[in-house]
Amino acid sequence: MNWITKIIKAGEKIKTAIRERATKEDIAKSDWTSCCKGPILKKDLEENLWVCPDCKRHHRIKPHQRFDILFGKNNYEIFKTPIPKDDPLNWTDSKPYKERLKSARKKTGLQCGMLVASGTINNIKITAVASDFDFLGASMAAAEGEAFLYGIQHAIENQTPFLCISAGGGMRMMESLISLSQMTRTTLAINELKKNHLPYLVCITDPTAGGITASYAMLGDIHIAEPGALIA
Repeated sequence: MNWITKIIKAGEKIKTAIRERATKEDIAKSDWTSCCKGPILKKDLEENLWVCPDCKRHHRIKPHQRFDILFGKNNYEIFKTPIPKDDPLNWTDSKPYKERLKSARKKTGLQCGMLVASGTINNIKITAVASDFDFLGASMAAAEGEAFLYGIQHAIENQTPFLCISAGGGMRMMESLISLSQMTRTTLAINELKKNHLPYLVCITDPTAGGITASYAMLGDIHIAEPGALIA
């Protein structure tokens, strides 16, 4: 291979990368998304509760969208939950953990990957928590653990059922044993909820895996799941 061929091939790779990046950004900002039969308007999906009318696929949605469906738009209260110190282990892999957190916060508008809300369903007051997969894969770290415990405490103090809408790839490796300890903390919190004779309900969404499945996602009094959700 001569030097001219090398330059041409390198140029083709750069063009391909630019096209792929532009496509992802365009799709995220577009009024359209894709499913089994190709492009579909996001507003049409929203009207069908983000379920494809043809293949019945349940598309991934944000915590606010979950709460809109559960409680009605703007008919619930979002709580500000405690945020522990960022990057307690000074973790760096291909980039610093603090940079990953900054990017995730900018992308999602959330301070952590879990959101706690309170609203009513059929005149029954509910405390609920939902995860955002766009926040570092909805992985579980200290901040998410604090959010979950805050929600449980609110449910106990206000004598409401607690609904967990689970999602995520598991515990967050950038926080090591701090992250793994959230499996124990959430389990103990659920036990306290049950000691107070309050229902713990779990709606499993795609994907729910790893330490999330091995702890709070499988401890419900009642479990339901989206059809086709990956549970691992």
